[in-house]
Amino acid sequence: MSPTAYILRQSVAAKRPSRWDIHARYAMRLPDATVDLPAGTWLLALPEAGDNHSYPPHYRLADGRIVCLDAPLTAGQADPLTDPQALAALTAYRSLEQTVEEDWGLQVEHVDRNAPFRLIQCPLCDGTEFVTVGFAGVWCDRCQAEFHVRHTAGDPGFAVDCTFAHYQPTAARYLLPRSDELLLTMVCKNGGGDPLDLTHNQHCHRDDCTAAQVALTDGRASPLRAGLHACVLGDVYDWSFYGRVPTVYNHDQHGYYTLLWPDGQEELWPRSAFVNVNGFRWEDKQKVTSAAALLATSTPAGYSPDFGSLRYRDELAAFLKEWAQRPSHPPVVGYRSIWPKRSQLQEGERYLLHRWLLHKEKDDGWMQASPVWLVVTDAAQEKYDRRWRVVRDNICPHCGRPVSQSEWESQVNEKRPWDTPHGYCRDLWAQHNWQPTLMD
Repeated sequence: MSPTAYILRQSVAAKRPSRWDIHARYAMRLPDATVDLPAGTWLLALPEAGDNHSYPPHYRLADGRIVCLDAPLTAGQADPLTDPQALAALTAYRSLEQTVEEDWGLQVEHVDRNAPFRLIQCPLCDGTEFVTVGFAGVWCDRCQAEFHVRHTAGDPGFAVDCTFAHYQPTAARYLLPRSDELLLTMVCKNGGGDPLDLTHNQHCHRDDCTAAQVALTDGRASPLRAGLHACVLGDVYDWSFYGRVPTVYNHDQHGYYTLLWPDGQEELWPRSAFVNVNGFRWEDKQKVTSAAALLATSTPAGYSPDFGSLRYRDELAAFLKEWAQRPSHPPVVGYRSIWPKRSQLQEGERYLLHRWLLHKEKDDGWMQASPVWLVVTDAAQEKYDRRWRVVRDNICPHCGRPVSQSEWESQVNEKRPWDTPHGYCRDLWAQHNWQPTLMD
């Protein structure tokens, strides 16, 4: 049966059909929208759905959109479209869902009514251009951070995980060791509207949202990109940093960078951002500790009591003691660990994850890790130069805000610690003898 196509004689008011997307956790309805079709528009009649002849007639436009009318087109409204090239163009169109299923054998499921990658920006480099290869994954086109989209815990919206096992540090604002054990997660709960629609309406609730200028998101203060309609976003939860501390330093995977400190010292990075573990059970750690203590106070048979032998014995005992004191397993980086705000950076500055503060939690005994961030600038003098210059070392490892000289010297009000800058942060400072340097 040959397809039936029309060309409008006069303008017609049509509607985009509504639909329901049913998921395991919720049902999402995409409402209809009015579409004004001017004279001269091409329409391809689509077959009716099953035996339901009362189903409103559906047509496909030349741009692929599907619209429905209250009744079939009449001879007074449209003429048959008979041009063979026009018919070939209309019938050759495939929707995204049809193309993906026919070419890749996959079905496209809409996680949310709003497409995530039209809204988010890369948490590492602020990039807003994303690419995908055969639906195997999504990458930031600037720094190569990788993304995975999934459902929320039950509300309409989406959750996005970002990993950086293969990212390019020179393109990022956050410098971390490449790792499969660390990740970032943000959540956007659907607010019921389209954030790309910059039209003011009666539902806009912000004082700074007007018909002349709607309230827009600030890309430096939000996980979403700048320029979205802020009134219709719903609940947006910023990027959460968590996982496990990377424990293996691999030259081929991570490469070497040089940190230049103001006092002239140089340091290889990301070596400082890795933690050594021993893999021992509790019983094994006790045995190694006992062996180290015994070795430190005795001279094994066959050793001559010369200075070199004693020094070797002491070094071996110290090594065994240090080895036994290492964590048995990779320390845990708790959910919502410190991910400092990019609004605190000046032009040309970046955050660099330098090291970890390790401490055991009283409740479960797991080794926890708090990241220590530096602020650095690019010190490269040529294309392949890998150097970062440290400009500030005052990012609080407890709250992620900078610590000024006056805040550091202020006395804590024990009865009202919230009245003192960083009042709740000082226990962690004291536990690790942390103090800010290179302050503003």
